[in-house]
Parts: sequence; C-alpha cells; structure tokens
Amino acid sequence: MVRKNLFEKAFKENTIFLDERFLYPEFLPEKLIHREVEIESLVYCFEPMLKARKPLNVFLAGPTGVGKTVSVKYVLSQLEESFDRAKSIYLNCFEFNSRSSVLSSIANFVGAGIPRRGLATDEIFSHMLEGMKKCGFTPIVILDEVDQLLISESNAKILYDLLRVIEYEKQRIGIVMISNDTALVSKLDSRIRSSMAEQTILFEQYSPQELKAILSSRAELAFIKNAISADVVGVAAAHAAKLGGDARVAIESLLKAGRVAERENAKEVSIEHLKKAFEFVDSASLLKGLPHLSKIEIALLKIIAENQPIVSGKIYEIYSTSVEEPLKQRRLREILLDLAKKNFISIKSMMRGNKGNTKEFSLMLPEKMILTEISKIKF
Repeated sequence: MVRKNLFEKAFKENTIFLDERFLYPEFLPEKLIHREVEIESLVYCFEPMLKARKPLNVFLAGPTGVGKTVSVKYVLSQLEESFDRAKSIYLNCFEFNSRSSVLSSIANFVGAGIPRRGLATDEIFSHMLEGMKKCGFTPIVILDEVDQLLISESNAKILYDLLRVIEYEKQRIGIVMISNDTALVSKLDSRIRSSMAEQTILFEQYSPQELKAILSSRAELAFIKNAISADVVGVAAAHAAKLGGDARVAIESLLKAGRVAERENAKEVSIEHLKKAFEFVDSASLLKGLPHLSKIEIALLKIIAENQPIVSGKIYEIYSTSVEEPLKQRRLREILLDLAKKNFISIKSMMRGNKGNTKEFSLMLPEKMILTEISKIKF
C-alpha cells in the first residue's frame, strides 16, 4: 500500500493569496495612508537628531488599531535609513512589564550584555548607562501599551530611570510612549510630567471610507486578481468601523477569510467566508481589550458574566454591596452603555408591565472565556 503524504492535498487546492504577508500585523507598508498629519508630527520630533540634538519625547494616544504603532515604526525606519546614529528598540509592555526587564532589554540593545538573572535593578541601570556611553548611537525606546508598566508604582520608576539618563547623565535617548488612554500623561507623577516635556500626538479612529482605502491597498497586494471583490472589502471595513475603526481587526479579518476560503477550496473570498472570520477575530480582539478596561468596568463585566442575563437594578445592587463607595445609578448606567459601545455586552429592553421598562444585559463572548481572562488581570 502506497503511503499518501499528509500535505499532498495542499498542492491541489485553489490558491487565494498572492502573498498573505501583506496582511500580517508586523507588515510595514511603503506608504501609510490617512496618517499624513501624524507622521509629519513624528518627523518633527525626531528631526533634531539630524542636527546632533536630542529628540523630543513623544506620547502617542488613541483607540486600538488606529495606526499609532505602525506610524512610529514607519517614521523611525526611514530615520534609521538616512541617519546611522539613530537606532530604535520596540518593547511591548504586556511582555516587558517590569522595570528590570525594560532596563535589561535596553542594556543589551546598547551592547552592555546583561545576564538574564542575578543583577539588581540599579546594577542593570549602571551597565545600561555604560553601554550608552560606548555604543555610538542614540537609542530611541518605544514603550507600547505603556500603561501596563505604570499599573505598578515600582515598575513606573522606569520613567524616572530614562529621564535621569537625559537630565543628569547627559546621555541622548528618545522616549516614545504609546497608549489607548489619552489622559495617561496627566495621571503621571508631577515630577515626571515636568521632566517629560513630551509632544503629544492624538490618533482619531479611522472612518469607514478610510478603512476601505487601507483594506483595498492591502488586498491588492495580498490576493491574486479577482480573488476578493470590492464588496467583500467594503463589508470588512464597515464591520471594523462598528468596532471603533480598528484597522488591525479589519486586516486580520481579510487574512482569516482568505484562509477559510482556501480551506474550502473556493476560488474567491465570499461574504460568508468573511462572516466566519469575524467570529474568530472579534473574540480575539475583545479579549485583547480587556486589560485596558478600568477596575469598575472589569467588576461590572464579572457581575454580568456570573449572573447573565441580568437587569440593571440587580447589577447595581450586587456592585454596591461589594465596594465601600458605591457609584450613583446614573454613572453605573453610563459605564454599562460604554461597555456596550465597546461590544463587550449586549443590551435588551424589557417590558415589565406596571413596573415599567428595564434593560437586560448579557455578554457578547462566552462566560467562561471572559471569566478566565478577567482572573489574569491585576490592578
């Protein structure tokens, strides 16, 4: 009996993609559309380096998937191409979520060679400083999801460390902070705020038209001719617009839809393929957004998860008995409406006869999934 190769079928299937890498999260386009103003502001912040001056510190803020990270990477990649004394290091603070891990990464980046364990934080800082003096370039440190570092007071000292390099050690370094929280800087210690002197660049969510243009440009590169229609791209853009203009969700939806189409051996991506992709991508996107919610929002989500479907009065009753300072009912309703706008919960109006109308709340994701992720969040 001749043994069949497990992967033989793959070579006989229809090919949808020309090059799916154009839909990967790490892909950096040759041109960023609909972010021209923000890019110009970033160029202004780093331009002083070309004249042997230190760059401006930058704070990028705005909703998820609106081009904050890709814009700064785009600008810095061009800076590094034209100026060999500038080099950037990207750190996502979900992964590098402690003061020592950030300092160690920067120290290794500038050639200090820090061992994984065994050094106190102050020793790591000293090694990092020595590395900076000898490295021959100006490091630009990108701290994405920086609020994950600032949750802990001890980890928040990383900003003191980096500012100390600039102010007292007289070493050039650029600091880029990225967050969904537009008010993050105002929450920092006053001494950090005064020393940071940052340039704040706010990113607004993409409009449906802008999302369609972004998706069309990516789809043209990623799919073979006639494998995806303008209608499918339009539906993906409209869906992402409802989720707050998240371009990453829209692009990932096209990638997943293409893979679904290939698995079904289809010749083109259909609306049905896209709908299947939405189910997966939406869940992943919402779960990623959980750590960005406030302590109160998380508490209310947990109450809904454990008691759904549940009316607003019952939510208020349970929440009020669990905290020392209960919210006013009006404020609680506002937070619940905000959670609904973020697609974490659904709201259904209920008729109760003589008792009047009320609203019933349920999760948009499976209860077990939400509770598991909530259990991982620390405040």
